[in-house]
Amino acid sequence: NNNNNFRRGCVNYQDENYSVDLPVFSIHGNHDDPAREGTELYAALDLLDVANLVNYVGRQDQVNQIQIAPILMKKGDTHLALYGLGSMRDERLNRMWRAQNLTFLRPEENSNSNDDDEEEAKTQWFNLFALHQNRDLGRGTKNCVHESMIPEWMDLVCWGHEHECC
Repeated sequence: NNNNNFRRGCVNYQDENYSVDLPVFSIHGNHDDPAREGTELYAALDLLDVANLVNYVGRQDQVNQIQIAPILMKKGDTHLALYGLGSMRDERLNRMWRAQNLTFLRPEENSNSNDDDEEEAKTQWFNLFALHQNRDLGRGTKNCVHESMIPEWMDLVCWGHEHECC
C-alpha cells in the first residue's frame, strides 16, 4: 500500500524484533503538534514512536490536502478500520473540510466466499475515527469541526480535546 501510515513501514506488533502484547495507537493533540516549522524539535509522541513503543497515526504532512487512510485490523470475524486525525488549527481544518480537500479512503468490501447469501459473504468493516479537535459548542461556524462533517458511514467517533465531562 502506497499510503503507509507508519514511518517504520509497519505497526510495532508486527516488527519481529519487538514483543508487543498490547499495541497502542495514538494521535497527537494540540500540545504535541508535530507542525514545528523549520525546527528539529520532537514531541513526546515522535520519540515514543521512534522507540517503537506506540503506533503514532493521524499525522498529516500536507496542509492543503488531507487524505486519511485507515489502519485495517482483523481478528477472527472482527474487521476494524481505524482512522486517525491529529490536532490542526480549527479554522484551517474547517476550511479544508468545507472545500472538500479532506477525504477518507475506505477499505474494499471483498467477498470472502462463494455462498448464495452475498450480503453475508461481504467483509463488514467497523469504522472508528479518532480526532483531536474542537466540537461545535458555540464556537462559531468556522472554529470547529461540526458533527455533520463526519461521514455518516463512521460507526464510532472518539473525539479528543474535550475539557468538560458531560
